[in-house]
Amino acid sequence: MRTAQRGDGRERAARRRPDGAALYRLSQRLGVHDGVRTGDREGAERRAGATAVILTHAPVNAAGKTAIALGGVLPGVALGTISVMLPGIADAFGNGENGLFIKMVATATGLGMMIGAPIGGWLSDRWGRPPILATATVIFGLVGCGMAFAAALWQLILGRFIVGLMVGTISTGYIALIGDHFSGSAQSKWLSINGALATFLVVALNPITGMLAELGWREAFLVYAMAFPCLILLLIGVPRRILSAAPQSVAPRGRVPFAALLLGVAAGTLATGTSLYWPFRLREVGLESAQDIALYALPNTLLIGAAAFSYGIVRRRLSIHGVFMLCGFMSALGLIIMAIASTPAQVALGLLLEGVGVGLLTPNLSLYTIELSPPDRRAAMIGLVKGVYFGSPFLTQFALEWINHRAGTPASLLAIAVMAATLGLVMLAAMLKTRSLKEIATS
Repeated sequence: MRTAQRGDGRERAARRRPDGAALYRLSQRLGVHDGVRTGDREGAERRAGATAVILTHAPVNAAGKTAIALGGVLPGVALGTISVMLPGIADAFGNGENGLFIKMVATATGLGMMIGAPIGGWLSDRWGRPPILATATVIFGLVGCGMAFAAALWQLILGRFIVGLMVGTISTGYIALIGDHFSGSAQSKWLSINGALATFLVVALNPITGMLAELGWREAFLVYAMAFPCLILLLIGVPRRILSAAPQSVAPRGRVPFAALLLGVAAGTLATGTSLYWPFRLREVGLESAQDIALYALPNTLLIGAAAFSYGIVRRRLSIHGVFMLCGFMSALGLIIMAIASTPAQVALGLLLEGVGVGLLTPNLSLYTIELSPPDRRAAMIGLVKGVYFGSPFLTQFALEWINHRAGTPASLLAIAVMAATLGLVMLAAMLKTRSLKEIATS
C-alpha cells in the first residue's frame, strides 16, 4: 500500500514538472523508452507495438499563439539586420587591418547558433520550454541592446556570438512548442506562420534599422529591444504545466536522426550557402551597384516568405517526402538558371525559382524532425538538426570555395544544384519505394 502511494506521489510530482522533465521521470517509472507527440494518431498507428507516453499540454491562449507566430522574428533580427550596420562599424573600428574581424561581427552569430541550438534544445527538454525561452529572450535583448555601448571590436564579436547562442535556443524552443501544442495539419499551419512572419517582418525592419543606422551604428542596435514584447507574450501566453501523461502502445522509431542530419546539411546549404555566391553572379552579368543587387534580390526574399506562408496548404496535397522532392527540384532548376545566365533578369528568374524551394524547405525540415522525435527528446533532437542546419554553410564552404577558386561562381552554383537535385531524386525514390510496399501489402 505504502509503495503504491509513494509511486502515485512520484507520478503526480512528475506530472507537475515542466515538459520534458515530467515525461522523462514518468517514463522511467513506467518503463517507457520512446514516445510520440500529443494527438498524433497517425504516428501512433505507424509505431504500433511498443509503449510510449502521450502528453497533453495546457492550451496556449491568444498571447501564446502570437508568441509562437513571432518565434522566428528574433532570429531574423539577428541575421537580417547586421548588414545595414556593418558600414558604420567598419568606419568606427576599421583601420586597414581589421577587415577579417569586421566580417566576424556578422559570422560570429552563425557559429553561436550552431552551438546554441543543440545545447538549448537539451536544456528545454530538461527544464521546460518556457523558462529556457524566457531566459534566452532576456539575454538576447540585453546583450543585443548592450552592443550599442561596445568600445572595441572584440566586444561586438563576443556580443554577436552570445546573441547567436540565444538565437539557436529560441529557434529550437519555438519549433518544439509547435510540436507540443499542435498536431496534424495545425503543425504545418503554425510552422508556415512562424517562418513567413519572420521573413516579412525582417524585410520591414531593414528600412527602420537603416534609419537608425543613419543616426549612428550604435543606435541601430536598439532594434534588439523587440525581444521584450516577445518576452511578455511568452510569459503570459505559454503555460508550463502538463495536464496529463498517459502510456500508449506505439512502435519504436529510429533513435539516431541520421537522415535528418543529412537533410539539415542540404537545407542549410540551400537556404543560406547560396547567398555567398549569387551576389557575385549578378556582378558578373553586369550589376555593379550594391543597391541594384539588393533590388534584384528583394523578390527572392519576398517569395521565400510567401512560400513559407503557403506551406500548410502545400502539405495538404503533398507528403513530407513530396515537399522535399519539390524543394530539391525547384532549387536545382533555379541554381542551374543562375549558373548559365547571361543577364541580370535571368539570374533574378533563377532566384525566384530557388526562393520557392527554400521557403518550403525550412518548415518541412522542422515538421520532419518533430515527427521523428519522441516528446522527451524533442527539443534536443530539433536542436541537433538545427545546429547542423546553421553550421552547414561552414561545413560545405570549404568544398564550394575550392570549386569557386578553380572554376568560378557558376561552377559553385552548379555544385549546389547537384546537391539539390540529389535531394529531389532521393525523395522521389523514397516515395516510389513506399508506394511499392503499399501495393505489396494490399495484394
